[in-house]
Amino acid sequence: MIRVRFAPSPTGNLHIGGGRTALFNWLYAKAKGGKFILRIEDTDLVRSKKEYLDEILDSLTWLGIGWDELYHQGERFDIYRDYANQLLSKGFAYKEGQAIIFIVQPQKLKIQDLIHGDIEFDTSLIKDQVLIKSDLSPTYNFACVVDDAAMKITHIIRGDDHISNTPKQVIIYQALGFLVPEFAHLPLILGAEGGRLSKRTGAAAISDYRNMGYLPAALVNYLLLLGWSPGGNQEIIDIKEAINKFDIRDANKTAAAFNMEKLSWINAQYLRMLEDNELLGYLKPLLLEKK
Repeated sequence: MIRVRFAPSPTGNLHIGGGRTALFNWLYAKAKGGKFILRIEDTDLVRSKKEYLDEILDSLTWLGIGWDELYHQGERFDIYRDYANQLLSKGFAYKEGQAIIFIVQPQKLKIQDLIHGDIEFDTSLIKDQVLIKSDLSPTYNFACVVDDAAMKITHIIRGDDHISNTPKQVIIYQALGFLVPEFAHLPLILGAEGGRLSKRTGAAAISDYRNMGYLPAALVNYLLLLGWSPGGNQEIIDIKEAINKFDIRDANKTAAAFNMEKLSWINAQYLRMLEDNELLGYLKPLLLEKK
């Protein structure tokens, strides 16, 4: 069975890029009869906040993205330390004070990315990797590997900005004897003028769009088009229809540009499809907030 995961960190709100990643994971699971796992990466005990966690969960629910299983990394520290000690005992790692550091052996790695095709890495260019920090908390790459294996994740769908993490994780999979999952890296979302997405060009939280009056179905529809197309120049697509058509291998290989005008146009199409009582249901809380 296909098992995918979305792993947000509760150190900030859920933004457009994270929302799209969650959607594509959820959609792929639905399309293939699999499971969508939500894993809260709350290992940063200083920056992780309950209000951010609540916002992330509320935003996913508002978008209609439900999860089959929920985990918190902050509850799994003993598990990470056990696996780090295994690597230490096998001579794959060494200690520096309380920290445990993985020894990177030089090798050529090739992964077949489901979106980009073959990607090659030279691990001789990667320095030894910290597994457990001096405060006894796990590093991002190590915790990811342990959890993805424990949770039987078969496909890792995430942004292009994680490509550099892939070889660091694969070598740990190998050392622990874990099956390496398949990878699919989504091109990043750019601003309307082709630069980095900023608050001015659309990098707002999902909850901000909700507060601005955008409909969840419209935002989901637009996020779908930021990296995938149903074909035939179709721009308005119901989520049930999308589930029947979606395959992560069909995701675009190039970055998409966020366009507020296009989002507003799609939202207008969905507003026109609402019955009066449905429209009132969306308008009432917005109007009450402005009183």
